[in-house]
Amino acid sequence: MAARTPDANTVRARARARRGMILALWWGVVLLGLFTVSSGGPPLLIIPVILIGIIVASNTIIVIRGTGPEQQALAPDRLRQADEHDDPVAVFATRAPRRNAPDRARRNGELQYGRRRLRFTFHESGQSRRTAALPFDPADEVLVFDLAPDQMLLGPRPTMLRPGLTFSAEGTVHVVEFSPPMDLGAGLVGAVVAGAWYDQLIERGARVAT
Repeated sequence: MAARTPDANTVRARARARRGMILALWWGVVLLGLFTVSSGGPPLLIIPVILIGIIVASNTIIVIRGTGPEQQALAPDRLRQADEHDDPVAVFATRAPRRNAPDRARRNGELQYGRRRLRFTFHESGQSRRTAALPFDPADEVLVFDLAPDQMLLGPRPTMLRPGLTFSAEGTVHVVEFSPPMDLGAGLVGAVVAGAWYDQLIERGARVAT
């Protein structure tokens, strides 16, 4: 059998490795819980075990489908390539006005970079389950920000506990996150994905708050 070719995108490879580690850990927790119940443990333990199992299974499906945030991780020098070769990049993300903002304040949309501008857009009709399946109307698109990197003031570098890309511009705070709800890898994987944006935006001229 031919050896698997290493992923040329080292950021994506690192994020995938973290995803695999997280899934292995949580599947271990589920199996341990099932073993405990089957060995005479408290019957009520089966309820949290089932709930955790559902979440872990949904995360596994995300990996199988290739729709996790690690799949759209920026390759090294990707933003520079976007500028030099007019090759824009766009990824799915969520924008909020602050960390831990309620769902009603969050917007699922697209983070785009091209022509030395960072933009976030979303479709209002796609924010609810009732209308998400409807075709997008171009007139329904909402622009949240359209900034040059040197207009941005970046917050702390993304970490496991704060995996969002946080910055302020023109007096407004933006928190951009790349992980979907109930993502068990939001911390470890999200920090890698957001960290790549953070580092490359600095290279393109963004400033860091001191």
